[in-house]
Amino acid sequence: MAGRQKTSHHAAAKHARREQALDAGIEDSFPASDPVAATQPAPSADDQGAPALNIKRHDKGDIVELSDGSRWRIWPEDLRKALGWQPTTALRVVEIEDEFCSHALVNAADKSRTRVIAASRTWPVEEVRKSLKGG
Repeated sequence: MAGRQKTSHHAAAKHARREQALDAGIEDSFPASDPVAATQPAPSADDQGAPALNIKRHDKGDIVELSDGSRWRIWPEDLRKALGWQPTTALRVVEIEDEFCSHALVNAADKSRTRVIAASRTWPVEEVRKSLKGG
């Protein structure tokens, strides 16, 4: 019986924390409550709905891990853009139509796009060589 009371108490506390976080999120969503947000431009239509994520890990290689746990392999031609990213860089993941890349990471600050695929995938070597020579 004591185990059920602990579980019930834990669930109630978790629910209260969630409600408090939601209340704070609603408060923060109004521009008047955040002078920085009030001066920032609205996101473009194709980026809306995608949450801004921060970089959890990026060892200056071609793999970046975001705060949601997703891992992405950066297109070789776009690595230069990614080298300037900081842990505080806000990125949005958007689907794109591209010959090799399924998604892009959009830098929320400057709207630059870095093409990516899931980190578990690899690039088709010959196609990458051809693309890099031609571009």
